[in-house]
Amino acid sequence: MRTNVGPQPLTTPIKSANAATKRVLIIDDESDICLLLSGLLRKLGYIPTCAQFIEEGRQCLSTQQYDAIFLDLNLPDGLGFDLLPVIREDQVNARVIMISAFDGQAERRRAEEQGADFFVGKPFTRLSVEKALQSTQV
Repeated sequence: MRTNVGPQPLTTPIKSANAATKRVLIIDDESDICLLLSGLLRKLGYIPTCAQFIEEGRQCLSTQQYDAIFLDLNLPDGLGFDLLPVIREDQVNARVIMISAFDGQAERRRAEEQGADFFVGKPFTRLSVEKALQSTQV
């Protein structure tokens, strides 16, 4: 079998060479959040995938390994917390970043207790997303 035959296409440089092959799953039911976050992640050099339901997220998790997962707390078909055990079992190296408009101490504590690596409140900024990625070493 022949591979890498012929010249390789030129690619545009990305901001972080380390991020070049890092895959990030975004599970959030708000289309605007998915678009905003995936655009930002792309600019930072990551490869984002979006899912808007827990079940859709499960399907993504069963077919691909991810380096990071942005997981919304409240989704139309359940709580993001319900997906944490699946992520921890099947995606052992993935970092989980919970995102939620419910940004109280109770939510943050529960996220930490159930295995989330970081918590970002909505609305978030580019800086808060970058901080989450740096803090979780993604």
